[in-house]
Amino acid sequence: MTRYHENRDGQEFFEYHGNTAIERIRRYRGRVRREWLFFDSAEEAEGFFNEHCASVEVA
Repeated sequence: MTRYHENRDGQEFFEYHGNTAIERIRRYRGRVRREWLFFDSAEEAEGFFNEHCASVEVA
């Protein structure tokens, strides 16, 4: 699943594929920054993804 959020500072994307990691991609003024968020379980990662991405659009 990929969800994104666009604000005045740029764009933020979250990618989650059912494992224990979520990739956060931030684009700001032509720069791209990728970060990996790691969790102890897939359930914890899914909960974080759903909680933090509930108010953004589905891409």
